[in-house]
Amino acid sequence: MLLDALGAFEDMPSWGDAADSLFNAGQTLNPSALHGAMAGLLGAGFSPHTEHHFSATVAALEKALAIDLTGDLVDFVSRLSLATLSAIQDADYTFQPLLPEDDGSLEERLLSIAEWSRGFLSGFTQGITLREAAGEPIPTMTAEALKDMAVIAQVDTEESDSEDAERQLEDIIEYIRFAAINIVTEAQSLQEGNSENLQS
Repeated sequence: MLLDALGAFEDMPSWGDAADSLFNAGQTLNPSALHGAMAGLLGAGFSPHTEHHFSATVAALEKALAIDLTGDLVDFVSRLSLATLSAIQDADYTFQPLLPEDDGSLEERLLSIAEWSRGFLSGFTQGITLREAAGEPIPTMTAEALKDMAVIAQVDTEESDSEDAERQLEDIIEYIRFAAINIVTEAQSLQEGNSENLQS
């Protein structure tokens, strides 16, 4: 059923739409944190492609973000996870972290970048724990990117608005964008390799 939904929901919701969905469900969570955690889970080898995996993803997101996902929010998370994985797997690199529009305040966008990075780290850690993969070596590139995200999660949100600050923000967004694509692609290919080994 979830795979059938993939074609219908390939478009990512906007940050504002995601904020509305969360708010309407009584959640004050920054949408960027939700999306970051979701990408982190994918980076830890989770897959939203089946009902079983998706219910595990919902449970992992709840733990990573300390929230309850119920009702319409579960449907929203389902669509968001499929759209996210679809964008990451797109050969044209269409994946983008879910962040406020460019015309939002610099402070709001910096805060959301920090929230996205924190979310990614929480999702990744939760995913590794639940998959009982803590003993498995983390690829060097992934480990380096996670360290960088930990630094980005502490970014100064009081930065004064300037062209230089905007440029640095763009650089950070581009960095986490490709870091996420690389981490998730690596994890998904490892998972596929493990599945094939189990079947052979």
